[in-house]
Amino acid sequence: MNEEGITLDPDRCVLIVQDMQNDIIIDEGAFAESGAPEHAKEQNVVENVKALAETCRGKGVPVIHVWYIVEEGAPALKLNAPLFQGVKDTNALVRGTWGAAPAEGLEPQDGDLIVEKMRMSAWQGTKLETMLAGLGRDTIIITGAWTNMSIEHTSRTGADKGFFIVVPEDGCSTMNPEWHNASISFALQNVSTVTTCGAVTEALAGVPAGV
Repeated sequence: MNEEGITLDPDRCVLIVQDMQNDIIIDEGAFAESGAPEHAKEQNVVENVKALAETCRGKGVPVIHVWYIVEEGAPALKLNAPLFQGVKDTNALVRGTWGAAPAEGLEPQDGDLIVEKMRMSAWQGTKLETMLAGLGRDTIIITGAWTNMSIEHTSRTGADKGFFIVVPEDGCSTMNPEWHNASISFALQNVSTVTTCGAVTEALAGVPAGV
């Protein structure tokens, strides 16, 4: 990881909590058989992100929840890739259902913001960029699921748009350790600062990682 010496200005940061929804990372969810719940537990991702979000709120860092939401039957969902077909076939992430709700402990708190999407990237067809302009923030701490899909897509696009991207790897999970490690060790190294939730917490407190 490239976390050494990380420093963060809370006044420039936002935290994204992406796709941390029951259908995606929790047992009994629509994608439970993918291995995603097991990997989320191995990563302790819910507790790690919950603690980081609490730290961010205490430091005045806005918390933005990004949720994948479709209507019943997934009308108008473009089924051009297996992932999107899977959302429709499993009747996943339907507005108002338990599956679309955030995992327990990651519910929005007062002052948090919400972005809804229908693609992997948090940028595609959403109000995220407009929100960031309104907030005047240029550094995005990205957490959530799945590391090699939504997290990687959002990080790549954010870097292209000129944002500084920070990915705490223990605040992310996917379907298995191999996919997670491949994304963390290769693609994300070139578009973000890969670090840990603990290092981000220390950096927001003004203490460089490793000091």
